[in-house]
Amino acid sequence: MNVYRNIDEIKRDDKSVISVGTFDGVHRAHKQIIQKILDLSRSSNARSLIITFDPHPQEVLRNKSPEIKLLTTTDEKLYLFEKSGIENVLLIRFTLEFSKTTARDFYEKYIYLKIGISDLVIGYDHVFGRNREGDFHTLEKLGEEFRFIIHRVGEIDIDGSAVSSTKIRKALWSGDVERANSLLGYLYGFDCRVVEGDKRGKELGFPTINIVPLAENKIMPGDGVYCVKLSLNNNKYYGMMNIGYRPTLTSGKQRVMEINIFDFNKEIYGENMRVSILKKLRNEIKFGSKEELIGQLNIDKEQSLKFLNTIK
Repeated sequence: MNVYRNIDEIKRDDKSVISVGTFDGVHRAHKQIIQKILDLSRSSNARSLIITFDPHPQEVLRNKSPEIKLLTTTDEKLYLFEKSGIENVLLIRFTLEFSKTTARDFYEKYIYLKIGISDLVIGYDHVFGRNREGDFHTLEKLGEEFRFIIHRVGEIDIDGSAVSSTKIRKALWSGDVERANSLLGYLYGFDCRVVEGDKRGKELGFPTINIVPLAENKIMPGDGVYCVKLSLNNNKYYGMMNIGYRPTLTSGKQRVMEINIFDFNKEIYGENMRVSILKKLRNEIKFGSKEELIGQLNIDKEQSLKFLNTIK
């Protein structure tokens, strides 16, 4: 897959099937758009091209507010695009100055004059341009002016609800990772680094590794205990992850993320790993004693192993 970070690197070609958007999550609705791009490019022998933005527009327009949390980093999006079969991706640097570009100027100065276009594929609710002024009717006029065909992909419903990045974020925040994974079409995950903790888990008979996500703007699921899959040095492991304040063992002031890896006893401080979240086991609660906590951890592990046996 060709990745362009400067529009001047792209050779103009009128036979280009294009889609423009943020594509956060590259979820099942996005996959329908991607499949339409691929079908059109193959049938007309045209190049396929996705145009997306780095950073995400909301990170710029909201001045990097801490509330801005995303499903995918730029590198994760590129990986998912390539895995889907897209041939070309243009990353446009999103700035406050760029955000002032009108809908018409974007299609004239960027798409028509610089890139070339024969077909445009959009989602059913696509809006674009300064203050989100452009919509489907705007594109109809631009298509007539700049001679490209618009293909509008309908909404994708899962369990009677349209798939969207917003709904996936809400599902993760609430801890409903199974619904989030269903809407995404793959397991939600994140890259992290293993850091040293206070070794409280080892005292309980459940040694844990503490982790810190590599991307600060990635959404983490709500507090609780989860069954997870881990990828470390090209090896696959399973375990259970706690996200929260460990109220039974500490004063509950610092939020931590820790994982008990099943059948694992290596020292891996400082190493990076991938965590994929499979299922929420329970909410984080405060127990009356360490013995009660240990009893619950045994139940958590039993539930995790039972669940893993159903998916392996």
